[in-house]
Amino acid sequence: MAVALIVAAFVAGCSNDTATGDDTTPSAVDVAASPTEVTWRPYQGVEVPYSTVDGPTADTASAAPTGYTATPQGAVLAAIQGQARLALAPDTAWATVTRTLVAPGDGRDAYAIARSAASITDAADPATTAAFTGFRVSSYDDTRAVVEVATTMPGGQLTAVPVTVLRATGDWKIALPAPTGGEDDPTAPAPTDPIPLTSMDGFTAFSAP
Repeated sequence: MAVALIVAAFVAGCSNDTATGDDTTPSAVDVAASPTEVTWRPYQGVEVPYSTVDGPTADTASAAPTGYTATPQGAVLAAIQGQARLALAPDTAWATVTRTLVAPGDGRDAYAIARSAASITDAADPATTAAFTGFRVSSYDDTRAVVEVATTMPGGQLTAVPVTVLRATGDWKIALPAPTGGEDDPTAPAPTDPIPLTSMDGFTAFSAP
């Protein structure tokens, strides 16, 4: 169960938006620029980024760091950090991660129900886990951004998953999709399949050194 949940959450992502590449961002905002002054540190077997400029800058040693700038770069970091932590947080931390990093709503409630029925006690095996490769911000304004997060599996498979983040209570929080299950399973999370990529064209490369 633990391995299945890690793979499904980390590869499938956390949003039901589609990765279209449509740019609905203000022209004055540079959505392609990478976050600056970045270091990468391991979390549960996966390297995640920290920027002294764009965040996270608060509770960085905790399972749920916060404090991202109100910029596309802050949104990118919040999307990557949040996606990894939702997928990999152990049993002792997932409730805090969910409450802190996810915007309230039916999607968060459904995720909590599903996660409470699973168990993660060990870190992911880097030899079998996707690594962050890059991003594309397909939609951005002061309150909402869609970040297409590209990952690469150890075998070289390249995929992208759109992650929606909302600027709520002064920080970016992940917006999980509301359930779309039928009567047999009304709490089933919405399906979010990763989209295969043939190249990183249109994406900004962003990965651990």
